[in-house]
Amino acid sequence: ARPRIMLMDEPFGALDPLTRDTLGDEYRALHRRLALTTVMVTHDMTAALLLADRIAVMRAGRVVAQGQPAELSNNNEPYVAELLSTPKRQAERLNAVLAGASAG
Repeated sequence: ARPRIMLMDEPFGALDPLTRDTLGDEYRALHRRLALTTVMVTHDMTAALLLADRIAVMRAGRVVAQGQPAELSNNNEPYVAELLSTPKRQAERLNAVLAGASAG
């Protein structure tokens, strides 16, 4: 069987970062090659931004924004802005921690 739609519920959540990154790339290639429509549920905004063509952001059971990743950056919803800024803040904190570790 060749499904046209794939439902994935937190598919990469319990994986280590290296495996998650590799499988994400491999799934994206498979998705393109088979022309699949994929509905992926995730709480990982980084995964959503890197893997999705379109994202629906939900809050309290309601869709508060939807669109392509770049379109979401123009959304006026404060919750969406906070979600989008979180991966960057985490990367900045990680860089600061690593810089401190290498300096000490």
